[in-house]
Amino acid sequence: MPEYSFICQKCGAHFNQHLAINADRSHLACPNGHHSVQRIYTAPQVTFKGSGFYVTDSKKEKKNT
Repeated sequence: MPEYSFICQKCGAHFNQHLAINADRSHLACPNGHHSVQRIYTAPQVTFKGSGFYVTDSKKEKKNT
């Protein structure tokens, strides 16, 4: 289940919550009990490993002379 980051619009508290993608967020409250929260959108963490990526497949081979 993904973890989402939220910020409270009343007190400014930042908190994380594990929610299903299609979960109802209208009941969500900050740790101080306020219900006016907004999701913080962040960049996903991506790691490229193995073959099949531009960086690993397109390197020019060095020729020894």
